[in-house]
Amino acid sequence: MSLNIYIRTGMYLVLIVAFWLAVYVIAKVLRLDRKNLYVKPFIIIYRTAKFNKLLDDLSNEFKEFWRYYSTLSVFLAFGLMLFSTYTLTGNIFKLLIRSEEAIGLVPILPGITVGFEPLLYILPAILVGLTVHEMMHGVVARLENIPVESSGLLLALIVFGGFVEPNEEAFKKSKSLSKLRIVSSGPSANLAVAFITLIVLNVLFQQPQGLLVYSVSPDSPLYKLGLDSWSIISEINGVRLGLTKPSIPFITPYQNPLKELSRLNITDNLIIKTDKGVFNVSIGESNRSLNVRFYAYPYSPSIFGDLLPRPVTFTGYLILMYMCNINIAFAIFNMLPVYPLDGYGFVDVFLAKVKNRVLRKTATLCLNAFALGLLLLNIGLTFLSFRILS
Repeated sequence: MSLNIYIRTGMYLVLIVAFWLAVYVIAKVLRLDRKNLYVKPFIIIYRTAKFNKLLDDLSNEFKEFWRYYSTLSVFLAFGLMLFSTYTLTGNIFKLLIRSEEAIGLVPILPGITVGFEPLLYILPAILVGLTVHEMMHGVVARLENIPVESSGLLLALIVFGGFVEPNEEAFKKSKSLSKLRIVSSGPSANLAVAFITLIVLNVLFQQPQGLLVYSVSPDSPLYKLGLDSWSIISEINGVRLGLTKPSIPFITPYQNPLKELSRLNITDNLIIKTDKGVFNVSIGESNRSLNVRFYAYPYSPSIFGDLLPRPVTFTGYLILMYMCNINIAFAIFNMLPVYPLDGYGFVDVFLAKVKNRVLRKTATLCLNAFALGLLLLNIGLTFLSFRILS
């Protein structure tokens, strides 16, 4: 692991702490809590009852639909819980024995595991995922006649989203089926968003055409030929580029989107196919590099062709791709039976029926330890197997 990683990580953490310390001091001085704006360590919460009317209107407007949806959600959530547990358990063995078949599980840590530019595409997906998730909890809670005490917006570290707070006492006194419907509705909503986004991706975008150029160094032989940012390179010396589609969290094994580049044999003479033509390029023996940087994902043109500028098409593709992937991750991750995730709330409905208090507490503790262990082992082994920070 290089020293630069430690320096970059340290600087990032110092900036984050300094920002939140300043926000905390400003909130205390201005007494923002009087305006329903609450600042806690690394969290800003804005509570309001204005969204409650929206939740009431939604639940009343389509009552029959939400009834079917929330009931189906119970079965979907149970399936998601089994799937997440089975997948993460099997993935541990794959990470230890056959890492090429394993699913990479990496937390989003800006500046450490994720660059700041990808955050421009990731944050909108997280915002939509969190808001839809919490809104469905609120809609189904009102459907089950459980009051929503407050709702609003929050900022946790750098992630924006919405939240809903059903009345805890009313929730505890409600029927088991009502609890299951409320808990299951959030992950099912994420699954629905992911499914819709996947359809949109397949309808609006064609097959990848190659790798998109991020920048070309003035020292590159391609620079003089007019190749620049947003150009497409589809093939070098017979090796087609941009064929590797992004992996789907929890479902498809991790693959390096630029893995075709590692198969290239950089020789003195190269035949390079681009959207601007086919070029024969000569490279000196002292410099076996094209000096070209690529975007990490292949370029898939839209069905509208050249009507949309290439940057707009690529940005739209990335936002939709992250929207799909992050909502799948939310749905599956949230059904892990570990506190405070929805999976724990789902299992707790059944554990609450165990009369023996000691047995119930022991089962809860073991379940949490098992699920948390699965999660941490997968993250730790992913870092080691794929050398995330090296």
